[in-house]
Amino acid sequence: MGLFSSDEEIDLSPPGLVAVNEGVAEQLPDPGAYLLDLLRDLAPESYESAAAEIQRVRHANGSLTRDGLQGIGFRDWKSGPLTLLVGLQAKEWIITGVWASYGLGRRQGREVTTVIQNLVQEQGVPAAASWAVAARHRKPDVRSLADQLFQSYEEAAGLITNGDVIKAFRKWRR
Repeated sequence: MGLFSSDEEIDLSPPGLVAVNEGVAEQLPDPGAYLLDLLRDLAPESYESAAAEIQRVRHANGSLTRDGLQGIGFRDWKSGPLTLLVGLQAKEWIITGVWASYGLGRRQGREVTTVIQNLVQEQGVPAAASWAVAARHRKPDVRSLADQLFQSYEEAAGLITNGDVIKAFRKWRR
């Protein structure tokens, strides 16, 4: 067994709808809440509109998924605050996939990463993290994932300018 080899038994069959583990979900940052915190100084009606739009695209389990934001680009200003949300979430699927497959061999790591990335796309990070914690014998550290996601959101937020926010709200719903 090499340095990054593993003999973990992991059920890699398609997981279907994953029940989100509340203990896992409460440790993870919510990108929608993070964005709303960034927008807290907006006029109250703009803030409430942004909050309603973010709530509208949430998955039934409360997550914000890539499928829910499908068709919205980084500079798609007509999509308003959802454009900003796409930028915040750009690295989620990579970060979550690497986190979930850490310590596994190449083949097994690729398989786990594929399952995780599909779950992030369809059901969100909390569902993907819940699956990884349940499926892996060596439980991944959810706090580590939370820290990495938060750092990613911070980095993406640093790239959002006042002009981006103004364009997003001006061109929204025209």
